Amino acid sequence: MERATGFEPATLGLEGRCSAPELRPPHRDRLASVDNLSGRPDLNRGPSAPKADALTKLRYAPLRCVKLCHRLYCQQHLTDGDAKRMKRLLWTALLSVAAALCFWGSHRTALFDTDEPRYAQAAREMMLRGDWVLPTFNGQPRYAKPVLFYWLLIIAYRLFGINEFAARFWSGVAALVLAGSVWAMVRHALGADAAYIAAMAWLTMLGTQLFAHAAITDMVLTAFMAGGIAALWSALTTGHTAWLYAAATAMGLAVLTKGPVGIALPVCIVVVTALIVGRRALCVPHWRVVLGAAVLFVLIVAPWYVAVTVRTQGEFLRQFLFAENVHRYAGGSKLPLLVHIVYYPVTAFALAAPWSALAVWRLRPPSDTDEQVAVAWQWLWRVWAVLPIFVFTLSHTKNPQYVLLSVPAVAALVGEWGANATPSQERWGKFAWGAVAVVGAVISAVAPFALNAVADWRLRFSGGETVSFGWGTNALAGLAAALAAVSLLPRRQMVLASVALLCVWHAIAFATLVPIIGAYRQDPLKHFAQQAARQLRPEDVLIVYRRDLSSVVFYSGRRVVRIDSAKQLAPLLASFQRVDVLTHVRFLPDLRGLPLHLVERQRGAVWLSNRPVRCPQHARAP
Repeated sequence: MERATGFEPATLGLEGRCSAPELRPPHRDRLASVDNLSGRPDLNRGPSAPKADALTKLRYAPLRCVKLCHRLYCQQHLTDGDAKRMKRLLWTALLSVAAALCFWGSHRTALFDTDEPRYAQAAREMMLRGDWVLPTFNGQPRYAKPVLFYWLLIIAYRLFGINEFAARFWSGVAALVLAGSVWAMVRHALGADAAYIAAMAWLTMLGTQLFAHAAITDMVLTAFMAGGIAALWSALTTGHTAWLYAAATAMGLAVLTKGPVGIALPVCIVVVTALIVGRRALCVPHWRVVLGAAVLFVLIVAPWYVAVTVRTQGEFLRQFLFAENVHRYAGGSKLPLLVHIVYYPVTAFALAAPWSALAVWRLRPPSDTDEQVAVAWQWLWRVWAVLPIFVFTLSHTKNPQYVLLSVPAVAALVGEWGANATPSQERWGKFAWGAVAVVGAVISAVAPFALNAVADWRLRFSGGETVSFGWGTNALAGLAAALAAVSLLPRRQMVLASVALLCVWHAIAFATLVPIIGAYRQDPLKHFAQQAARQLRPEDVLIVYRRDLSSVVFYSGRRVVRIDSAKQLAPLLASFQRVDVLTHVRFLPDLRGLPLHLVERQRGAVWLSNRPVRCPQHARAP
């Protein structure tokens, strides 16, 4: 008897089900399609039943998840298709949680001096003036960085208002864009499993979450440069000209974000990798295509640079190119030779922690037995991870964010470790992972006691009072110890368990530890600046004595004067206008004998005035 479905029993692996299909109500056909989780055609469906479209699949996705979980709970046998779906479901859930962490707690903490308030205030001043060309801070031109990041902040202010979340929003978005870039290039080279591991590693790295919560240019810059590197290498390995134009666009936006480094580093990384791989493995684009990409790059970069050069009569280029780029690279602080050499390797390892403990074991040259495309990408990740460290080691200026560009490549190496690690690499990687986790547990447990034990540290941090971090540090230490324990699991299970633990670790850190640090360091200044701005008239003066004024300018919304000498302060206090002074308790001995009244003190910050006034929110006698 010929079957209504048209499938042979041997083809389906269902030889025992050869009877004619029974008649079923139409409303049960949809449920029957949900029961078939193995991906094979359901013989109980009629021949005229339409295939489920994308909307139907999405509609019944929760029911599929419930059925899969029920099979696991009942210890029923899962087919290969079920196991694959469950694995992807779990990985997608972990990725979603890790992605949400990029915005978790961004609104809870005040902007930290010095860089965050400077960027946030410069964007606000541009927005209030309606000026899209010249950034200013505290009423003065700001030549430190190009304009693109300020434009992005203005857009965020329009969407969310002028607040901490808006200032940090684009850093979180850039971290998610980087996760997508890492996933895409690793999937192209090594497959979906390695791509999920690399993306999860990137989102749970220490440096990723740190800079995703910072209102500075570095995460956005890294996203543009990483996109430029990946697109340029894709153009060379595939021969598709569209990738070259995408690379020109990404690098042009990087130059608008932070200057020449936005094109110099990506091009250096790709050129060095191309020299290693050799021309035979690459598709060199035609010179006309290269010229077109160069023209596109110039069209993106030139308009604003020309406009600001004309506006400032060349002063921006002189200050930005020489003071902010050449002088920072060639000048800066002189460190001992050993510190100078190891600073950036150690910093890059810490920013990629704890996953860097696994990635270092994949820095050896890739195996020639792999496919040519995979080998080319693996060489790119190695050069990408190492070259920024080498370049900035030669620089005299040391800032941790300079080697953030290496971290996405380290994440790709982690995906490579998860997919292709040899038994020796797996063994040593797990050992290093456990060691890094133990060190992290010790630091989390000991740091509060060390801070309170050193009087000078305690004075600078909290004004001398005992610092309490609550239960957060103990929880972080316990989670770090658990990370060391998961190294005993098999490789894939270890990765999944580590991602879950690190998501909890970062959630606790940004819910408890970071707000407490902000409460000691920034909240008093934020409170003083806001309350002083409510009382001061336009002709009055707000002064910051011997400390950075960035956050005071942002939260007061007015011009602020910085003074570093008591002799300069004395004539201002004798004037007829009101003068308020914000400073730190350790500088109070410098101000003895001056006509100043205590308005309020919170932890290490002090609010003084030449008038006997009170804080309107916490009114009390001075």
